[in-house]
Amino acid sequence: MPHLEFSEWPGAWERHVIRKTDFPQLFVDRNPPVIKDLEHAQLLDKQELAQLELELAQLLEKCTTITESSEIDHVTKIKADLDRCYDTACGLGADLAEQKEALTLLNEVITTAIRRALRDDDEHGRLLLIKQESVRMRHLTRLNYPIVCDLLRSVCPIPAPEIPAAMLSETDEAFTVALEVLDENKRKYLAEGIATIAARLKDKANTLGIERKQKLLQKTLIASTSQNETPASVEPEPG
Repeated sequence: MPHLEFSEWPGAWERHVIRKTDFPQLFVDRNPPVIKDLEHAQLLDKQELAQLELELAQLLEKCTTITESSEIDHVTKIKADLDRCYDTACGLGADLAEQKEALTLLNEVITTAIRRALRDDDEHGRLLLIKQESVRMRHLTRLNYPIVCDLLRSVCPIPAPEIPAAMLSETDEAFTVALEVLDENKRKYLAEGIATIAARLKDKANTLGIERKQKLLQKTLIASTSQNETPASVEPEPG
């Protein structure tokens, strides 16, 4: 079988080809990808990169429309577009350090503009902005892990039935961080899928780190259940 030549900066689609190449035993279809699979994935990644470059140009033009008298809703919408483009850039197959730095600088300028636009007595608005910035910083930390970028995409390159195998191919650290972006139902689905893989690879489960990840997932499920439980003795406040 010909050796696959992977990119220096693989995008989301190529990353999944790499997972299936490096860990074929985890996937139900254990036939490693072939050259045409890789070429198709790389083409999709290039198309997404071109689309981002177009969106960035349009976004920069929008930023020029911001003035001191701009409505806060207009500025906030542009900030949301900046955040979305930055998130997209984190998962694409290229060295986009310069583009991400530019987006970060623009975001800082716009955030400052939003702070100025808030009325001096709008304490609620200021606190909400601080909370949003805190949540955003935590989100950006998670985007350092490619698996998180892949899972959060509007079009995920990982077919749903292959997500458990894809998660098992990650390091324990990346696996744990990725769990944070999954809701409770997806975590339960993940647990079922991993259990199926563990049963199939019973003799190799320990070597592949499956049992270790099952324990990490179980801890997350228990913690999630504890947070969602409401003491029976607590009466709901009247609405």
